[in-house]
Amino acid sequence: MADDQLAIIEAAINDLLVAFDVFDPPVPVEIMLQRPKAGMWKEVNLSELSTAFINIRQRYSPRMSVARLLARMACRSEWGEQRKLGEVGTNDEGMRALARAILMPQVMLEKLPHANRTPIAVSMRFEVPEEDAKLRLIDLGYMRPE
Repeated sequence: MADDQLAIIEAAINDLLVAFDVFDPPVPVEIMLQRPKAGMWKEVNLSELSTAFINIRQRYSPRMSVARLLARMACRSEWGEQRKLGEVGTNDEGMRALARAILMPQVMLEKLPHANRTPIAVSMRFEVPEEDAKLRLIDLGYMRPE
């Protein structure tokens, strides 16, 4: 991911965390979708979503599906436009990177001891699929791609 897009994502995530008073993982993406703050996206009733929308292949996959929906909603909102998220959400890779960042904010990952910045440790702490934890660690340069 390009450094300029990563900077846009991280700044928006920091604003999101402040708006919802989130300081520790796991990030409450379900609440963020259902109860957006004024000027954000339209609230989403998760009980009305099709089960086909939710990926249940792995542990925590449903949270990742909800985070991707939140990422799309944020990119298409006035709130997201003000933070240049439209630039990030133009392709699937950018949208997925944004969803990973929502669930695993850099400011929270930086609080982890270096020994705990592994896919399995991040997966358990942030309640995300291990593969997504690995990709986020790669996005931030904490791991090298294999």
